[in-house]
Amino acid sequence: MKYWLLFLVLVNSVALAQESPSANTSPLFYWVPPEEREISLTEVMHEAQWTVVNGELNFGYLQKELWVMQTINFNMKSDWVVHIPNPFLDYLDLYVLQNRDIVTELHTGDARPFNQRTVKVADFVAGFTAESDREYILVARVRTQGTMMVPIHWMGEEEYAERLAIDQIIYGGYYGALIIIALYHLFIFLVVRETGYIFYVASMFAFVLLQLAYDGRGFAWFWPSNPEFNAIAFPLFYSLYQFINLMFISVFLRLRQNNPNWHKYLLVLKAIVIINSVLILALPYHTITPIIIITGITGLISGVVSGAFRWWQGFTPARYFTIAWLFFLGGLLLANFRGFGMVETSWVSQYGYLIGSLMLALFLAFSLAERIKSANVAKRITEKKLIDSQQQHLSVLKRYQELYENAPIGHFQSNSQYQLTSVNLACARLFGFDHPREMLEQVKDIRKYLISDFSYFQDRVRDTRKEGVQKDVEIKIKDIVGKQRWLSINMRYWPEGDTYEGSIQDVTERKIADELRRDLDQERLNIMERFSLGMAEEIDTPLGSNVAATGFIQEGLDSLYAKKQQGIATIEDYEQLLEICRQSLQLTSRNQRRVIRVVKRFREVASQHIGLVASHFNLVNAINQTVEGQRWKMAGWRVYVDGPEKLTIYSYKRAISAILIQLIDNALAHSEADKKDTPTIWIRVEILDDSRISLTVTDNGKGVDRETAKDLGQPFFTTKKGPDGHIGLGLYMIYNLTNRSLNGRLLFPITGEGFSVQIHIPISLPNKQ
Repeated sequence: MKYWLLFLVLVNSVALAQESPSANTSPLFYWVPPEEREISLTEVMHEAQWTVVNGELNFGYLQKELWVMQTINFNMKSDWVVHIPNPFLDYLDLYVLQNRDIVTELHTGDARPFNQRTVKVADFVAGFTAESDREYILVARVRTQGTMMVPIHWMGEEEYAERLAIDQIIYGGYYGALIIIALYHLFIFLVVRETGYIFYVASMFAFVLLQLAYDGRGFAWFWPSNPEFNAIAFPLFYSLYQFINLMFISVFLRLRQNNPNWHKYLLVLKAIVIINSVLILALPYHTITPIIIITGITGLISGVVSGAFRWWQGFTPARYFTIAWLFFLGGLLLANFRGFGMVETSWVSQYGYLIGSLMLALFLAFSLAERIKSANVAKRITEKKLIDSQQQHLSVLKRYQELYENAPIGHFQSNSQYQLTSVNLACARLFGFDHPREMLEQVKDIRKYLISDFSYFQDRVRDTRKEGVQKDVEIKIKDIVGKQRWLSINMRYWPEGDTYEGSIQDVTERKIADELRRDLDQERLNIMERFSLGMAEEIDTPLGSNVAATGFIQEGLDSLYAKKQQGIATIEDYEQLLEICRQSLQLTSRNQRRVIRVVKRFREVASQHIGLVASHFNLVNAINQTVEGQRWKMAGWRVYVDGPEKLTIYSYKRAISAILIQLIDNALAHSEADKKDTPTIWIRVEILDDSRISLTVTDNGKGVDRETAKDLGQPFFTTKKGPDGHIGLGLYMIYNLTNRSLNGRLLFPITGEGFSVQIHIPISLPNKQ
C-alpha cells in the first residue's frame, strides 16, 4: 500500500508542477504598498511599481500587505480555474481583469469563515470562463501572519477536478493508514498494557490533528464556522504533538532509569512546550509559530540523539526508533525551511514529511515490537533463572518463615490500601489476638484500631513510599478489647509488589515514662518561675520601702543643713528631723525583720529535705507528740487525734512532724476558727490498702472555695497579703515534703465546712535512708 501511495504522490506532484499547455502565463510580479493607507484595486492598477519574482513567490513570515500580478493568454475558450495551494493565507482578495473590467473575484482566506467559500476545498480556488486570444490580468491582495507563500497554478476545470480527486485519494489513504496504524496499536495496548503503546497511539492521533490543521482540511471538515480557532489550531496541535512525542521518547527509551540527565533535559523541553502553548493566546501568530516550530525541530533532534545514544548503549529497540525519527526529521525540516522561505517548493519539500511521517509510524511500530520482543526474551531468561534458583531458596525461605512467625518482635506485611496480608504471633498479640489468622480475618482496615491522627499515619506511609524506609514511627492504637498501646514501627516499601513490611514493638511503658517526665519537667519549670517571681516580690517591697525611708531622712538632713547655713534653723526644725528619722528607722527595722523572715523561710524550703532519716515508728504516737509540742500557742483550741493505735510505718518522722506543725500554724493563722466558741482541729489516720495510708487534717474554720483550692500548694500563694501578711510558702513546703520526701500525694478535699488537707503516703518507703 505504501508504494501505491508514493506513486500517487509522485503523479500528483508532477501534474501540479506543470502549467496547462493552453495558457500562456507571464512571470509573477509583486508590490508592497505603503503602510500608511488602504489601497484599492483601482489605485493599485495606476500606482503599483511591480517587481518581477525570480522563482517562487515565498517571503517567509512577511508581516506586510502584498499585491501580486500576473498576465495570462488563453488559446481557446474554456472554463478555467486558478488554484492557490496554501491554506495558511489569512486574507486573499483575488481579481481577474480583462480590459480593466473584473471578470471574476474571490474574497477568501483562513481568517474568514469557511462556509463563505464558493468551492468547499482546503485550498483557494476561483473559476471563470475565458475567451480565446484575449489577455487577462490576475491581481491579488494577500495579508497573513503565516508564511507569505503564494503559489499560483492555472488549469482547466476538468483537469482541476481530476487532480482534486487524486488529491482526495492520496490524503484519504494517508489519513486512513495513520488511523488504522493507531487503532491497531491501541488494540495491542489494551492486550499487553505496555505504556509505550499508549503514548505511540496518542502521538499518532496528535499528528493527525496537526496534519489536518496544516493542510486546511481541519478547517474544511471540523471547524468551518470558527476561523478564530483555526487561527491557533496549527500552533496548538503542533505543541500538543511535541509534548506527547517528548513523553513517548522518555518512556520508550526508559530515560528516567537509564539516563536521568537526558530525562531532565526532556522535562525542560516539555516545560518550554507548555509555556509555548500558553503564549499562543498572548503572542501574535507570526511570533509564536516560528518559536513553536524551532522547539519542535529541537525536540525531534533530541529524539534522534537520545535514540542513537541508547542504541550505542545496547538498547536494541532504539535502532528502529532512531531510523524512524531520522526519516521524519528530514521531511519536516524541508517542510519548515519551505515555510520560512529558505527552500523553494518541490516534490520533496512539499511531500517529504508525509512520507517521513508514514515511515515514522512504521518504524516506531517496529521499535515497539522489538521492545516487546526484548522484554519477553529478558522475561524468559529471568523466569529460567528464577526456576533454577527456586529450589535453593526454598529452604532459606522456610527457615526465614519460622523465624518470622516465632520472633519475639511483631512483624507484618500490608498492601497499599492499609490492609494486612501477613502478621506473626507477636504482632497479633499486640492487638489482643491469640493467633495471626484470627487477626488477619478480623482486621480489615488498620484505621479501625488507630487512636493517633490518621493523617499523620498516612504521611508516614507516603514518606516510606517516597524514601523507601521509615524508622521509629510511633502511633497509638487500641487492641480488640479496647486497651490502649503505643507502638513503634519500622517500615520498608517494596515497589515491585506495591507492598509494605516491617517490625512493630510495644513502647507503651517508655511513652508513659516520657510523658510523666515531660509533665514533671514542666511542673518544675512552672514552680521555679513562680518561686522566682514570688521571691522578687517579697524582697522588693520591703527593700523599696527602705530606700524611700532613707530618702526621707536625706531630704530632712539637706533641708536642715540649708537652714543652718542661712542661720534660720530653729528647734522645731531639729525636732521635725528627729521625728522623720524615728519613723523612717521604725519602717526600716520592720522591713528588715520581714526580709529576715522571708530569707529564713527560703532557707527552710531549701533545707527541709536535708538530714531526713527514715525509721520505724508508731504514727499515732508521733502525731500526739507533735501536737503536745504545739500546745503553748494553741490556747483555746481543741485537737482530736484518731487512728489505729498500733499502726507502725517506715518513713521520715521529722518530715511528718514538720507537715503537722505547718498545718497547725496554717489553721491558727488563716481559718478564723478562733472566732467561734470552740475552734477545733481533727487529725485522722486511715489505712487505704496494704501499702498506703491517709493522713487528714481538718479545722472548723471558714475553709476555701473551689477556685482558691486550685492555687493551694503553689509558692507564694496566701490569702493574707500585705506588709504584715504571710509569705505563702507553708503549703508549698508541705507539698514538697509530701511529694519528694514521703513519695505521697497532697489533696485538698472541699468538705463544705472548714479547711481540710489530705495526705496519701506509703506505709513503707522503698529503700530510703
